[in-house]
Amino acid sequence: MKRSPYNMDYTLQLSREKFAKQEPLRMAEQSDCYFSPATESFTVPFLGRTYTVSYPDGSATDTKQQEADATTTVLLLHYLSNASGAPLSGEWITFRELPSGAVYTSAFQKRAIIPFVKAFGTQPTALTAVAGRLNGKLSSHGDLSCIIPVLPRIPLLFILWYGDNELPPGGNILFDRHAHTYMHTEDFAVLAGQTVSAMRKLV
Repeated sequence: MKRSPYNMDYTLQLSREKFAKQEPLRMAEQSDCYFSPATESFTVPFLGRTYTVSYPDGSATDTKQQEADATTTVLLLHYLSNASGAPLSGEWITFRELPSGAVYTSAFQKRAIIPFVKAFGTQPTALTAVAGRLNGKLSSHGDLSCIIPVLPRIPLLFILWYGDNELPPGGNILFDRHAHTYMHTEDFAVLAGQTVSAMRKLV
């Protein structure tokens, strides 16, 4: 029977197996994350926090030595293992433009777009405040937008349209054109959802 690609226990196992087979200094260079040969661990900035990812076992802890949840650990391992080292293109694409993006669009909408618009569509000034706390910067898209550096080489562009008497508020989340060289498309649905969740907690 085919397993769900996001059965967490199974996915975490596969992620750790792949991670352990990679050369750590290559991963560090291509992901732009520091690797310490002395402690055999990576330092990975993620959503305004810093995680330590041990090599080769693939365990992840935060600065308080608390173990990261399985979803966060999988995302960090996927990023380190798959990072291509490609520079940011400066061009933004929709989720559907990612490889097989149409397949996961429904999950992306439910995990990220709908919660994002619900949280910030009627209080856009909160988005500005949250972006600042996550080291983001304002952009010029839509009525209000910001770019948040979720991982060292994976920024996300959050766009809001305020709406009016006839149309409700709307929003979108865009990705760098080279994003697919760092993580799989399904990862981006999860990553965007994780980011929106973290943003809502900061409101």
